[in-house]
Order: sequence, then structure tokens, then C-alpha cells
Amino acid sequence: MDEVNTPARPAVSRRKPVVTYTLAAICAAVYLLEMLLGADSNTFILALMGAKVNAWIAAGEYWRLLSPVFLHGGLDHLAFNLYALVVWGRVLEAMYGRAKYLAIYLIAGVFGNLCSYVFSPYLAVGASGAIFGLFGALLYFRKKDKIAFNAMFGMQVLLIIGFNLFYGFIRTGIDNFAHIGGLLGGFLAALALGLYGERVPKARRIAVIAGMVLLAGAAIVAGQMMYLQP
Repeated sequence: MDEVNTPARPAVSRRKPVVTYTLAAICAAVYLLEMLLGADSNTFILALMGAKVNAWIAAGEYWRLLSPVFLHGGLDHLAFNLYALVVWGRVLEAMYGRAKYLAIYLIAGVFGNLCSYVFSPYLAVGASGAIFGLFGALLYFRKKDKIAFNAMFGMQVLLIIGFNLFYGFIRTGIDNFAHIGGLLGGFLAALALGLYGERVPKARRIAVIAGMVLLAGAAIVAGQMMYLQP
């Protein structure tokens, strides 16, 4: 019998995916509040609750770069995102640990909204940018250990990313810029933080964080130039 080297599995957290379930519960609770306030039939209420409104962000309401992650535009929108969050969030929470996973999710959400802020003029809500950030974090894992990645996921992750980006470009009403920004933000955040138990070189962490800050700053300035009236 020929000997075959089995790829070593990465270290994972054995703790329950509390962060994933908490994020899902927050999104569900916020959606119930949206319904009680009538945001399903009044986009102005949705805007007041924290939707991405470019002019208001340009005017200084930068918290709107994060708040849309917890808002949704309909029950089908919420259900699809919560399904993806629970399925993939549990995997990523084990691979990165609670603290790193939460940081990746939130940073990806901000980067998704930053990209949408610069390239899309429309009001937007949804967790999909942050969820794409989870796939960005999986791409970091692929970069670090392609053999283990292929053994665990095969082509599945790449096909999901490719299909959803393609679908986002051909279907109206989808903020694909948020998806692209989230994917990038998740990858960069994972590059700075590392997998569960991974010790990231200090120089790399500083360089990546500095790059992320510069990208965010450039996006904010670009948005102000576009959306603030002279």
C-alpha cells in the first residue's frame, strides 16, 4: 500500500459558536423592531434606524458604516443572510476563535459599507457584506494552507464566491459593491489577526492595519467630495 501524507487540520476553537448565534439573534430582534416601527413600508424609517445613506455619512454620521449590518429590507433578505451566517459563521468562529471572528465580521461589514458608500448612491442595508467577509477570511486560510483548504472545502468556497458576485452583477437591487468590500475587508482582517492560535508577525499586523486605515480614510474623503454640497 502506498503511503499518503494526510494534511494536518488547523487548530480550532472547541467552544460553542456563541458569537454567531448572538449576531443572528440581534439581526432577528432588530428586524422585529423594524416591523413594529413600519420600516417595511417606509424607507425613511429604515434610514433613521441606521441604513447606509451616503449624504448623512458624508456629513459625519460614520456609525452608519456599521449599523446597516444589523438591518434588513425584508423577511426573505433576513432569512437568506441568517442562514448563511449560521452555516458559515460556526465554521469561521471555530477557525478563528470568538474575538478574532467577531473582529473580522465587523471589520468586513464596515469595509462593505465603505465600498458601497463610494460606488453606490443608493440606500442600503443587510449583513451580506459582513458575511462575504467570512469568505474573505476563508481565502486567507487558503493562502496559508492550500492543501488543508482543498481537503476541507474543495472548490465549494470559490464557487460560492464566484456565483454570488456574478449574480450580484446581473440582478438589480443587490449591492454587489458591499459584497466586494466585505470580501476584501474580511481577507485583510484575517491577514492581520491570523487563525485561531496563530501568532501573526508584528510587522505584518501593523502594515495591514495601516493599509486598512488608509483605505478607509481614502473612501471617507472620496465620499465627502462626492456627496457634500460645496
